[in-house]
Amino acid sequence: MESFIQRNTTEFNQPESWYQLLITDQETKAVIGDIGIHFIGDENVQVELGITLNTSFQGKGYASEALKGTIDFLFNDLQKHRITASVDPDNTASLQLMQRIGLRKEGHFVKSLFWKNKWVDDIIYAVLREEWVTE
Repeated sequence: MESFIQRNTTEFNQPESWYQLLITDQETKAVIGDIGIHFIGDENVQVELGITLNTSFQGKGYASEALKGTIDFLFNDLQKHRITASVDPDNTASLQLMQRIGLRKEGHFVKSLFWKNKWVDDIIYAVLREEWVTE
């Protein structure tokens, strides 16, 4: 991942920008998902993450591995202060994923997002750099 980011430094880690990292299968090199990274605010020390993974690859550790690697890089190499993730309360697998990799639930916001023509709830998970434990 680091070599990919280094080749794209003019676009990566820019304040108030979104960046997409592709998740690929190591053996086949097929794209199996992505991680969206939102560099928040002019101070650029907070990041929001979102992840999408092809359903046939879910439950096999790919999301955990990709998120942990991304979070490690954001905290250790880019010195970010705080990382958050927004999760649909009905997405049990994603809620478990956030807890499993070490993020804490910070809040459950009722009907706070207008998504697909209706108001939906939103659960926020977060971790601070000093809380992040690498294996």
